[in-house]
Amino acid sequence: MTLAPAQRQLATCLRYLCQRTLQQHRSQLRRRVLSPLYQQNQQRSVHGTTCRLDQHLHGYQDTSRHHGTYPERTHKCGQVRLADQDQSVVLNGWAQNARSMSQDLIFLPIRDASGTTQLVYRAENCPGHIKQAIQQLPAESVICVQGVVRARPEGTANPNLPTGAVEVEIQELYCLNPASPQLPFWPTQKQLPNEETRLRYRYLDLRRPALQDNIRMRSKTANTIRQYLLDTHDFVEIETPTLFKSTPEGAREFVVPTRKPGQFYALPQSPQQHKQMLMAAGFDRYFQIARCYRDEDLRADRQPEFTQIDLEMSFATIHQIQHIIQGLVSSVWSTVLGHPLTAEDFPHLSYHDAMTLYGSDKPDLRFDLQIQDASGCLQSEGSLDCLVIKQGGQQLTGGDLKTLVKEMDLAEADQPFFGFVKINDNNLQQWMTKVPLGLKQKMAPLTKDHYTMWNQKLNVQVGDLVFLHQRPTYLHGGNTLLGRTRLQVAQLLHGKGLLDMEANGKFKFAWIEAFPLFSPDEQGVRTWQATHHPFTAPVDDDIPLLATNPGKVRGQHYDLVLNGMEIGGGSIRIHSPVMQTFVFDKVLQLEKHEYERFDHLIDALGVGCPPHGGIALGFDRLMAILCQASSIRDVIAFPKAAGGKDWVVDSPSVITKAQLDEYGLQVIQP
Repeated sequence: MTLAPAQRQLATCLRYLCQRTLQQHRSQLRRRVLSPLYQQNQQRSVHGTTCRLDQHLHGYQDTSRHHGTYPERTHKCGQVRLADQDQSVVLNGWAQNARSMSQDLIFLPIRDASGTTQLVYRAENCPGHIKQAIQQLPAESVICVQGVVRARPEGTANPNLPTGAVEVEIQELYCLNPASPQLPFWPTQKQLPNEETRLRYRYLDLRRPALQDNIRMRSKTANTIRQYLLDTHDFVEIETPTLFKSTPEGAREFVVPTRKPGQFYALPQSPQQHKQMLMAAGFDRYFQIARCYRDEDLRADRQPEFTQIDLEMSFATIHQIQHIIQGLVSSVWSTVLGHPLTAEDFPHLSYHDAMTLYGSDKPDLRFDLQIQDASGCLQSEGSLDCLVIKQGGQQLTGGDLKTLVKEMDLAEADQPFFGFVKINDNNLQQWMTKVPLGLKQKMAPLTKDHYTMWNQKLNVQVGDLVFLHQRPTYLHGGNTLLGRTRLQVAQLLHGKGLLDMEANGKFKFAWIEAFPLFSPDEQGVRTWQATHHPFTAPVDDDIPLLATNPGKVRGQHYDLVLNGMEIGGGSIRIHSPVMQTFVFDKVLQLEKHEYERFDHLIDALGVGCPPHGGIALGFDRLMAILCQASSIRDVIAFPKAAGGKDWVVDSPSVITKAQLDEYGLQVIQP
């Protein structure tokens, strides 16, 4: 019986759908079988190492891959279009799972960094040996394909792919490197393994389009930064040493032994001292995209080795430095995201205002929920912070609040002076008496008129939820208790669909300024520690206070904050060797052997160093925001895992006794 063209097309489509369903079932079964086998294999072997060892032992028999020349690539996989129809093309890339529709029709997607193109084997148009080559080809094998571009049959185009209107009929296929059939995971699979496995086989994980896009965006951003600073503002890119010396700057350093007994290098926590010496050397404007190192405990936003955009300027004011950075950030946002920014997108807040209004020195301004001052209700010294959540009393259950308080892990000293009240008709005129005893004893007696006044001032109404915390008036550190409460409540309300976390905009920048130059020493060893670093200059008006009241000295420091994260920090530096020595010796009370390690900097300041200042932006954190990544590990090609572990190369690792002896080292087990 002869079928009409429409009937033949319908039959072809039905056969295609049936074969595709069968292929999907086969693929799922294959993964279910192979995955447990792989989990049982404890060897670090992905590429068939055991098989290769057998080949080495019995003679070289590497016959499954093509050796010799192969055709030169004409197109990338994501570039083939309908305009190329009937042209001969050569594609290189990674083979995906083949889909066998029938004995005479097989589809094979090929992927590279630019995208995916569908290859097709049709018995009537392709050489016969191609079929066997495809059937023997493991997914993720590297291949070179020569073929002819064809328009896909009517009704089979894929509108979700830029190459979805075409396919390439295979004329020749070269297997340049077959992949092991037992990969730990496939980059294209929907359910990925745990992060440790993905970090161990990072070269596989990096094939995923999401990570490819992140790393490419990182490259584009770095190029934008260089062009802006070099071409627009006459900066000079200068590399500073990686092997530095140990100096007491705050964070724990990585030390590097030498073969000279007792002599060590240290990896730089930042290029801070070198860039100041470059100012003394007469390089008016310096920058580099610098690698830095700190031996700290890791979090989602921290790595032991990280990258910062580092710059320094001579004869510069705070306003000039901020203007340069605003232009740099605006250039990145415009080039990379297509999102224009203006000067109005960079408001200024003092440290004091940020801490009192938002309870943080890096406030998230994308939503409201401002903290208010209710100190007038106290009968003793201190400040009373008040956070009113409109209709929060109805929106949050007792269980919600209990969980919130538990997650905040209140310090024992804070517990008596922190509380919350759900406002109802019965307590509207006495709600401040419904707090814990410790806080209640701090309150002044309030009359009905007082309550009316405070309810109006704080905008307290029935149905609201009010948080209170009595704290010392002197502010230091990075946040207050109600600042942490504000963020926790916002996340809780957002999870319930009751708060838009981006109500005020997707990207909310702010400059935070006028930090205290010194803060109480957290270790209790000395009276004061530098709030940021010991090279920050004081506000000119506060210089007399250096000798009399260091706690009231404001620093010429400025942080750039975005969406509740610090993405950069800088300052005008001390350029006087006399003042810098006084800060080391008298204010910070460093031991002589400690501040003598800065002699090189003091000497540089004393040879006619100009006034200067600068800033460093955290490049990894900036990229995490641009890429909307949950962790900076997703924007770094080869990041470290928890504890600084590099799963790819299995480091840190032990060294031999001979190496230890050469460096005069001995391992002492704890």
